[in-house]
Amino acid sequence: MKSAVNEAVNEGRPVNVVARKFRINRMTLKIYYNQSYLYEHLKQLALLDAFNRHTVGEFFQNLKTVRNRYKFDPYCIYNVDETGLKTVHKSVKVLAGKGSKQVGRITSAERGTLVTVSCASNAIGNSIPPLFVFPMVKFPDYMIKEDPPGCVGLANPSGRMNSDIFIEWIKHFVRYSNCSHESPVLLLLDSHKSHISVGALDLAIQHGITMLSFPPHCTHKLQPLDRTAFEPLKRFYNAACDNWMVTNPRPMTIYDIVSIVRETYTKAFSPSNIQGGFQVAGIEPFNPAIFKDDKCHHQLHIVLLQM
Repeated sequence: MKSAVNEAVNEGRPVNVVARKFRINRMTLKIYYNQSYLYEHLKQLALLDAFNRHTVGEFFQNLKTVRNRYKFDPYCIYNVDETGLKTVHKSVKVLAGKGSKQVGRITSAERGTLVTVSCASNAIGNSIPPLFVFPMVKFPDYMIKEDPPGCVGLANPSGRMNSDIFIEWIKHFVRYSNCSHESPVLLLLDSHKSHISVGALDLAIQHGITMLSFPPHCTHKLQPLDRTAFEPLKRFYNAACDNWMVTNPRPMTIYDIVSIVRETYTKAFSPSNIQGGFQVAGIEPFNPAIFKDDKCHHQLHIVLLQM
């Protein structure tokens, strides 16, 4: 049923056609279709409603205030964000001649294990070495022996960022950014609860870090790394995983992820990609008018299938 709903919702194929293809009752598929369609569009509506002129204007006013107060140069303006990578990747498309019967790629398993990667870059395109969060209780150092230079690894059973790990990330950031009260920096980040603990804020103050959070549900437009770095990282990662599966006769595990990321990180986090993210987000060069009124508020009309 899930495959049928995905084909109808995401590929826009008629429900009747999909029902025949998957041999599913048409009325049952319509019920599932409407539920999925409504959920996806309500989610989009929430994002679009949050990204309005008032919210965006308030963020840029706050950004202007801290930039004027501390006179941050572009190399002092950083964005930190996390993304998840799995041991089961999304296989890239395979081109084949017309009439080919069975063409495809092998993936590692049915469901993947999540590893979180925390990345930070500044507005001139320089990056802090990434931090990996592995889904384990204790982290063995040998897991990053083939790491991107300077990267660190930590453990959390969920494989996700939490408040304690983010405090360790700030220490890692201080070490590589050389920030201090004499050389302050601006750190742009989302308002996830792991980023705004008392311990994290105290440590930031001690080292001359001014934190400015993006408004909720607006990071898809305002966060530089979301705009231009993470999409190519995932694309290069998927391609590298495809190549890895060809040369390694076993399922991919979390022990293989770091070496694969090493191949893809420098390509995705190129200076031009990063600078482009800060530019299209209106952060550097500072451009609060980059989002026109028609990009700050839309209306979605949700039309459900007639039963």
